[in-house]
Amino acid sequence: MDRNPTLAQWQLAQELRRMRGDRKFNEVVKAARTTGGSLARWETPGDRGSVPGPAAVERLLQIYEAEEHLERILALRKEARQPDRWQPFDLDRSYRTYANIESQATSIESYQSQLVPGIAQTETYARAVIEATLHPTSDVDREITVRMERKNILKRTEPPELWLIVTEGALRQQVGTPSTMANQVDHLIEMSQEPYATVQVLPFSAGAHVAMRIPAFVIMEIDPNGVAAVYSEGQTASMFFTDPEDVTEYKILFERLRATSLDEGRPTRGLLENIAQDHRREA
Repeated sequence: MDRNPTLAQWQLAQELRRMRGDRKFNEVVKAARTTGGSLARWETPGDRGSVPGPAAVERLLQIYEAEEHLERILALRKEARQPDRWQPFDLDRSYRTYANIESQATSIESYQSQLVPGIAQTETYARAVIEATLHPTSDVDREITVRMERKNILKRTEPPELWLIVTEGALRQQVGTPSTMANQVDHLIEMSQEPYATVQVLPFSAGAHVAMRIPAFVIMEIDPNGVAAVYSEGQTASMFFTDPEDVTEYKILFERLRATSLDEGRPTRGLLENIAQDHRREA
């Protein structure tokens, strides 16, 4: 796998928080001669966190009486400061963090109410989505390249376990031409037959459901690193949730969506085939 500075930062933040243990936050701030905001960011994984300097790392490990881990922690810190594969694309920080975590994920669970998940989009469908939603000054071709590059994780020898739940409304909404939609739904059918992928459709007949007020979320896990995160994308801001209680809450939410959606296999495939046929009739 590619070097992943985001994963290194994630692990570094978790290690520093673990090493602090039950020591009082303000006492550590004072002893480390830093600020509360700095220590909080050093202990925060993801796009809201930051990487401490080597001198700060050394002071913290002295405070934590963990100097024997200094070499390993400094190596993690060095890796976290390296450029990643997405740097040339000039992505915003949240999206870049997402792409880095996704690239290493061993498990991805995605719910989408308005769109086909990015990792399952055809290039034509992705272009129609990006052209409709990006800021006028954004580089559409760059965004297409990134989205298609992200899909390469499915070509790995051991791809992530992928579970997609998409609403029927997202699949019937015409994005691009009817042919674009028919081909996109066909692609979902093909994906559903891969051993690593499960696709479910949340049908109109499900009625009111537990995620009606949530447009989309993705749960990603990386084993054996113990990394788990929920990503929720918004119009003006995107958020990562890394607190174990938050991740557990979203996992319960996803399980309830699984139970409400059509069973994987023939029930979902039958509806997907009908939707594809409806789009072809429109074409």
